Amino acid sequence: MSRRTLVIGLCAAALSVPSVAGARTVSLPWPPQVLPPAPPLAPKVAGPLAISPRFFRRVPNQERVVVGLDADGTPNAVRVQQTLTLKRLGDYVFAIPAPVTTVLPGPGTGSPPGRRTNQILWQGFSPGIRKLSVLADLRVAESAPLLPAKVHVERTAVVIENVTGVTAKSYTADVEPVGLGQVVERIRNAIRRGFTAEGLNVEVHGKEQPVDVRVAVPLLVSGTIRSGDVVRRFKAALDGIHRTTLRLAGVGRDPKISMRVRTVDVPDRVRATQSVRDQLANTIDLELAYARKRQYDQFLAAADPTGHSSTTYVYRTSPRPVSAAPIETSGSGGNTVGWVALVVVLAAALPVAAVVWARS
Repeated sequence: MSRRTLVIGLCAAALSVPSVAGARTVSLPWPPQVLPPAPPLAPKVAGPLAISPRFFRRVPNQERVVVGLDADGTPNAVRVQQTLTLKRLGDYVFAIPAPVTTVLPGPGTGSPPGRRTNQILWQGFSPGIRKLSVLADLRVAESAPLLPAKVHVERTAVVIENVTGVTAKSYTADVEPVGLGQVVERIRNAIRRGFTAEGLNVEVHGKEQPVDVRVAVPLLVSGTIRSGDVVRRFKAALDGIHRTTLRLAGVGRDPKISMRVRTVDVPDRVRATQSVRDQLANTIDLELAYARKRQYDQFLAAADPTGHSSTTYVYRTSPRPVSAAPIETSGSGGNTVGWVALVVVLAAALPVAAVVWARS
């Protein structure tokens, strides 16, 4: 054998060295297992639909959640305007679970929604592009605890708190760095596209050591506090970990609050210069924080949970609403008996008032 042949053979052998004994493939902590299941809201429904569900993939979901507040900051009403955009030709039949008390057509909807116990119903035909919009009043006792922020009105201060933080089960371990780098890029690509990250598996050498990690959604809160003729503006980022509350002191008596809350990008702390264990820890933080953010980007469940969603939360001091007797419908078609009854009862003022209130 020539010297050149020997060198080539040794190089080939070096490239094909088998993995360390005992190495195995392990998934990163799976969000549905280690994070709370809600949001999105998921009340117990009345049972399966009479017609098999049919919907399109990659349905963009936009929501505006309007929260009425008592003088002390306690929620007294929760209304959601949800808008889904179908982008394909064909029939659709699906239901959105929600603790609804009333359901009304939203601005620009291509067909009216229906309602039954704990469900918003959609059924119809999409000519290629169809906008589905609904205004839904929710039961406060079931929906308010899952809002991302709480407001506390004290004697001389208003306190705004990020309450998205949870403790999740995780692990630390020695992992293969190249595969970990590929996982990080999958997560970053999912974040850029606004989709769910998939294929998050790493090769572990040795035994995993369980650890608890704190996971929260970064929030941007902004708005005004009015007391008499004095208006105070505020804007702050609450990451839910290092800074969970914003305290606005020196407010007058009976302050009137108007505030917007939205999720912001989760921090990416993974760096190639870090140790592999630190890279793993920061990768898991990125994965779980992004998954938690997606939960609050879907206060109501999206038709396609893996697609793009965004939600804006609006809090404002307002009187407690007067409850109206709900009317239940069996579907969303224009010839539904329950829908006709709803139109007759609420024909004039209520739908108009609902649109104005939700969009103001």
